[in-house]
Amino acid sequence: MSLQQSPAIVLQVKDHGDSDKIVTLYTLEHGKIVLIAKGAKRSKKRFVNKLELFSLLAIHFAPSRHSSLMRLDQADLLNSFPRLRENYELYIAASLLCELVLHWTREHDSDEELFRLLVWALEGLSMAGGAVNRTIIFFHVRMLDILGYRPDLTGCLDCRVLGAPGVLYRFSPLRNGLVCSRCEPQATVSSQPLSIQTIQLLRRVQDMEQGKLERLHFSLAATREAIALLRRYDHHLLQREVQSWSFLG
Repeated sequence: MSLQQSPAIVLQVKDHGDSDKIVTLYTLEHGKIVLIAKGAKRSKKRFVNKLELFSLLAIHFAPSRHSSLMRLDQADLLNSFPRLRENYELYIAASLLCELVLHWTREHDSDEELFRLLVWALEGLSMAGGAVNRTIIFFHVRMLDILGYRPDLTGCLDCRVLGAPGVLYRFSPLRNGLVCSRCEPQATVSSQPLSIQTIQLLRRVQDMEQGKLERLHFSLAATREAIALLRRYDHHLLQREVQSWSFLG
C-alpha cells in the first residue's frame, strides 16, 4: 500500500502498549488524523525527539491492514519550536492552541486555512515576548471564523444598536451574539460582560488581514475580557473543558 505524505502539527501523543505511541496530528491535506507509531517508544532513529507536542513534521503514513488506525511510517522534523519548550507560559499557550484544534475539528475534515493559521500562531508565540495572550486571542477568533462559529459582535441582537450612551453589553453564548442592558436588563448566568473597547477590538480581529493583526493593542482589561469570553464560549459549544485554559496565567 503506497505511502501518503503531508506537513503536520502534533496535537496529542499517548503511549500504547510497551513500545508504540498513538499520535493525533493536524495535517495540511487530510485534516485531523490519528496514527500509530510502531516502536516509537524504543526507536533510536525514526521517531526520536520528533513526536513531541506542537512539533511541525513532514510525515509519511499509510492505512493499516489490521487496524482502523493509520500507520505512521516516517516523520521528518521541520520545526520543533524549541523556545516554546523553554518557557512555561509559552508551552501552555502552544498546548492550548493544539488542544483547541484537537477538540474543535473532526477527523479527515481538512482546512488549509486552519492549518496555516495554527503554524502562524505557533511561530508567533515563539517570537511573542509579552504578546502571548494576544496571540491566543487572534488565533481563537480567526479559528472560530474558519470553522463557521463567528460570534456576532455587530450590535445588540434585539435592537441592533452598539455603543448607545450608558448602555452595557454582554455576550450570550446561547444566542451567539451581544445583548444590551436595555433589551435584556437581567443578566443570565452564562452571559459575559464586555466593554465597548473589547467588542471593537474583537471585531477588528475578525475583519483585519492576518498580516496586520499585530498592529492591534489589547489593554490588560480587554485581554482579560476577551480570554474569559473565549473560554466560556468553548465550554458552551464543546460541552467540555479545554484543560489548557486552567493552566494559563
